[in-house]
Amino acid sequence: MGKLFKAGWIIQTHINSKQASITAVMSALAIVVAYSRGLALSTLPGVFELMTVMIFIAGFCFGAAVGVSVGVISLSIYMLVPYPFAHPAAWLYTISPVLLIVMAGLGALFGLAGAFTSRFLKPAGWGRFSLSLGVIGFTLTLIYDLTSSLGFALAYQTDPVQTIYLTFVPLYYPWPPIIHTVTNTIIFAVLAPPIIQGIRRLPETLNTGEPKQKPVQA
Repeated sequence: MGKLFKAGWIIQTHINSKQASITAVMSALAIVVAYSRGLALSTLPGVFELMTVMIFIAGFCFGAAVGVSVGVISLSIYMLVPYPFAHPAAWLYTISPVLLIVMAGLGALFGLAGAFTSRFLKPAGWGRFSLSLGVIGFTLTLIYDLTSSLGFALAYQTDPVQTIYLTFVPLYYPWPPIIHTVTNTIIFAVLAPPIIQGIRRLPETLNTGEPKQKPVQA
């Protein structure tokens, strides 16, 4: 299996059959929660989003190869067929390839960040672990929101300064798009720890070959 050494840790450049299966399951789960969020919270568009935290968790629990793959696959599919389930023919030939590449790259970032975080974050209790994930979630989501806005400007040749400005001001809704950064920080701090803990308690046969951390201690 190919491996790349970077910054003192190992990034797998190929995935085995077990990792491929986990990638398929986690990608499907990320897409399902993305669509179901839209159905459940259709009156609050752009406020809550669960896909990126699932991508981060995939990288945290199963390594960089799985996390990056899940991020690229799930974000690409969601961009091509976004909520509310527009027919693929209505989107496949209209979405900018530039924006698609930017979003796929941002998905990969969340997966890679999850894998990297699992290397240095040593949970000593729920409070510390949750706070750490909240800070990481805030940083990643802020990068996501600003970069996706710039990607939109680049893809559709709009003013990047105005695009960034509109990220911070309410336009179509009573809240600005940047609220996504705030809500995702809460999601990372509250939902990610118990999900990671649950996955860590699954049978060892789900281990993809990368080192596991010890379960979070109460």
